[in-house]
Amino acid sequence: MPVAHEEDTARPEPATADEVALPGGDPQVRRDRRLGNRIIGGLVGAVLIAAVVGVLGLRGGDELDPVFEPTDVPTALPVGEAAEGAGATEDVAGVPVGFPQSVDGAVSAMMTYGNAADAALFRTPQERAQIAERIFTDEGHAASGLTDQAAAEAQDRLGADALTGCAYEFGAYKVVSVGSYGAERVPTEVVVSTWAPCLSGDGEAQDASDVDIRWTHQAGTLRWDGRDWRVESIVTPDGRAPEPADPDDVAITFEERARLLGAGWTLPADATEEIPPGFWASRMH
Repeated sequence: MPVAHEEDTARPEPATADEVALPGGDPQVRRDRRLGNRIIGGLVGAVLIAAVVGVLGLRGGDELDPVFEPTDVPTALPVGEAAEGAGATEDVAGVPVGFPQSVDGAVSAMMTYGNAADAALFRTPQERAQIAERIFTDEGHAASGLTDQAAAEAQDRLGADALTGCAYEFGAYKVVSVGSYGAERVPTEVVVSTWAPCLSGDGEAQDASDVDIRWTHQAGTLRWDGRDWRVESIVTPDGRAPEPADPDDVAITFEERARLLGAGWTLPADATEEIPPGFWASRMH
């Protein structure tokens, strides 16, 4: 549910992702952006965009990705029903799973499973295997890079109690395309873009000064397997993602998000402009 704040009375009525106009465009392959050194492959390479190792952090090219339409006269972004963990009906190794077969369910799964793959690097090999088996398609699992070697490298850099993950409550999402079947147009494939601050730091981090923060655009493809959504791919498109005026402050206002992102983006159900108590500790694994 949305986090309460002073301006709740002025916020627009919630809009479901199913109601968002769907612009065309396919996600593009990721590329090295900031540090120029090696990339841990697949989904783990994408979610580790600063969110684990600081090894990659993909900014893309010099041109702003066309999925963004910055404006000097922003229109308030709608508040959606999707959020990390929203709608899950069960869990596997502590990861919320079992999302509804809807566009909102796919968006919630995208946020949840991206961070779950990140967190799995700091779990036991058995838990990591359980998580990977549930959240990926076979193709996604093969390409994910979620291996014991990647886990050992991440733990070696940040320790076993790392602070990582993308804080979607300070970002927004945009449904790019929906594949469906039948007269009721039941979704079976959803491509969604997310924009959010992704974090990495050790378990002693107490505030933003102890954390590497990178504003990251990811495009995820999710497929329905008969009981849940599964990740087929998460990539960072070639174009540059926008950054707020103070990129080291995750508590970006709704107005600034609207100005940076433009039309077609939606705030998650738990969107907030303030860092809640215990936020940094909640990101530890």
